[in-house]
Amino acid sequence: MSRPGFALEVDERTTPTLVRSASDVRLERFALGTQIVYPPDGQPWGDAVTASERALAQPVDGTPFAARLRAGMRLTITFADISVLAPAAADDPRRAVVEQLLTAAAAAGVDDVVLIAATGLRRRLGPEDMRRLLGERVSRSFAGDPRLTSHDASDDGGLLTIGESDEGVQIRFNRRVVESDLVVHVSVVTSVEHAGWDEFTSGLASAETIDLAYGWKADPAPVRRAVADRVQAMGVAVVLGQPSYSGPVQFLSSREWEWSVKDQAAYLASRRALATAPVQAGRLLYSRPVAYPVIGAFSGGIDAVRAAAQARLAAQQRVPVKGSADVLVTGVPPIHAAAPDGDGSPLGAAWWVLRHAYRLSTETPIVRDGGAVIAFHPLGDRFSTRHHGAAADMIAEVLPETSDPREIAERFLPRFAADPWYTDLYRERGAYHPLHAFHQWFDLQPAIAALGDVVFVGANRRTAEVMGFRAATTYQDALEIVSTRLGRRPATTYVRDAVGVQVAVS
Repeated sequence: MSRPGFALEVDERTTPTLVRSASDVRLERFALGTQIVYPPDGQPWGDAVTASERALAQPVDGTPFAARLRAGMRLTITFADISVLAPAAADDPRRAVVEQLLTAAAAAGVDDVVLIAATGLRRRLGPEDMRRLLGERVSRSFAGDPRLTSHDASDDGGLLTIGESDEGVQIRFNRRVVESDLVVHVSVVTSVEHAGWDEFTSGLASAETIDLAYGWKADPAPVRRAVADRVQAMGVAVVLGQPSYSGPVQFLSSREWEWSVKDQAAYLASRRALATAPVQAGRLLYSRPVAYPVIGAFSGGIDAVRAAAQARLAAQQRVPVKGSADVLVTGVPPIHAAAPDGDGSPLGAAWWVLRHAYRLSTETPIVRDGGAVIAFHPLGDRFSTRHHGAAADMIAEVLPETSDPREIAERFLPRFAADPWYTDLYRERGAYHPLHAFHQWFDLQPAIAALGDVVFVGANRRTAEVMGFRAATTYQDALEIVSTRLGRRPATTYVRDAVGVQVAVS
């Protein structure tokens, strides 16, 4: 077991606190009274193989997996994509689960088995991605085999109509999944977004259906119902705790007052390397996989598995803090759910802050309405046009004209979605679907509407301005900006690491 997380109130004895800004790391001294939220320790413990074996044999509801199998059936195994475990795991638990599913299927005489990565609008996975998720044995066994593939949200031939919305939009879903006798969806749960019907449907529907369910002013309920009515699905979820860093960035996992001389030296060396060659040093420092503690595994119905997994996750991650903050402060790591390759866009950084970190408290808001968010990230204007071509064009062409989500959805989204160049990049060249950038922008809107100020420290001023944010050179400058509305001594909460933590506001 690892030590639980806690909230530290800054006093005169508090040491400077680590802050992450993409690949950069720094120490920042926060004002007296600031609450600093530390996640639980990331000490590795638990065994994915043992935990998943027990889960498959003892489901939270329904029949055990092995008892559902019969010779001659069509079995499809789907799994969440690489955006779920970011940073990547040294031994991804999906490997253990999928190997057990395949072994049980072979023992039952099930020959028709297909594996599908539920990538949705995110980039489709290549052979190296599959090896990273499923391990050497599975990826090599299926190498070059069409039975191991990524979902294609724009492949007409691979999609099947299963219903229609009230507006007359066809609800289309992965054909193989719909036509299977049993579908097993494998999830890795590290935050409140993971597991459940939303992860399943958003990963395996057509682009139009995903937009219908999760686009601007959308309602996912009709799509979830249509999928649940047509697909015979069960879920398997492995719940993981806070990642544990090692090697030259081991100091990221330690609390500052516990840093050893080695940790201090590693921090200084990282600062020096990042200042000299930020791109190359960042890739070297953060590309190595990390270890995660396994805190639970569950199988059964999709809803029941999500409920059990999220309850176990909350019990491990939840940290109590006193009251909603006037100002939420957070850093942005170089590798996160919107940038699993460390190759994100300014939209992805904003998503991490205003969708993920802003919603770390699932009940009382972590920051009050009318409050402010201060985030550390450069919002650079140079990013991968191979992966994020549509996002680059959205920032360059759309947001300078309007930031209004309704207007963007009506004027620009249809053109981007129908552009064959963007679609080809998505289907053949490993890019994100053009709708992905628009959905990231839509995801930011509840936070933007609720907040008075959003300030990015160290940000490119033009990019920040185009996105409707403020840019500050230092943290003190950011405090000056928000003080005009919130006073000189706002109640401030800093989330030191928004991976593997939930905030419970009293």
